[in-house]
Amino acid sequence: TALVLPSGELMTESAAILIFLADRHPDSGVGPAWDGAMRPRFLRWMTYISAQIYALYWVRDDLSRLAADKAHEAVIKMRTTARIEACWRIMGEQVQPAGPYLLGDRLSVLDLYLAVVSRWGPRRKAFYAAAPGLAEVVRRVDADPRLAEFWAARFPFVEGWEEAP
Repeated sequence: TALVLPSGELMTESAAILIFLADRHPDSGVGPAWDGAMRPRFLRWMTYISAQIYALYWVRDDLSRLAADKAHEAVIKMRTTARIEACWRIMGEQVQPAGPYLLGDRLSVLDLYLAVVSRWGPRRKAFYAAAPGLAEVVRRVDADPRLAEFWAARFPFVEGWEEAP
């Protein structure tokens, strides 16, 4: 993911881009104000998802990056799956949604980020089991009519999409 800024500078890292855009457009309500009560929660969990979960997909996208041989790939996949599930469990135990969404009554980029990353392997069924308290938030994001075109283009709701690949 990359964003070309008006200055021409290239910005990468999805969490940073989402935080930047939320800050750049405060009237949109997609992120808390820099001095808002929910700002620490927002920053914590945006960074957590990025560093603890998203980062593991660098490995999972090409297991040979870390596997000494094919036999090790299955072990690495199993261990990264277990770590992702453990991270979802930690988040699920520590986050109590502040309303219908993680930060309150409005959809935020944190909710979007959670919904997208929770769709990746080991997929939603594992996410629901690990973080049942967050399931309604991601289902609400999935059902938001403003996102229907995005989901259809990027992550279609096809038969079995919630299952592990």
